[in-house]
Amino acid sequence: MERYRTRPGVILTSICGEYLLVAAKDAREHCPYCSQISESSAFLWRKLVSGAGEEELLRAVCTEYEIDDPGPARQAIEDFIGKMLQMGYLLRSGE
Repeated sequence: MERYRTRPGVILTSICGEYLLVAAKDAREHCPYCSQISESSAFLWRKLVSGAGEEELLRAVCTEYEIDDPGPARQAIEDFIGKMLQMGYLLRSGE
């Protein structure tokens, strides 16, 4: 499984119950300044900041949300990672 890392300078914050990814400093050159994400995406983001890989993300999501069938959760995680890579908030470990 591939590993990922969050782009330096991107922070997760919560304002009035809304989760936002905010690009500060040099990160603004590589990704949108600010993007709203869901609560479950914020959960995944915090795990990625801690260095979790895809399998750790899947286990954490299944435990947190009491999911028995990991198939849909795996697809949601892959979609989230793909979107974050495309937007520039997330990097592959080797980058």
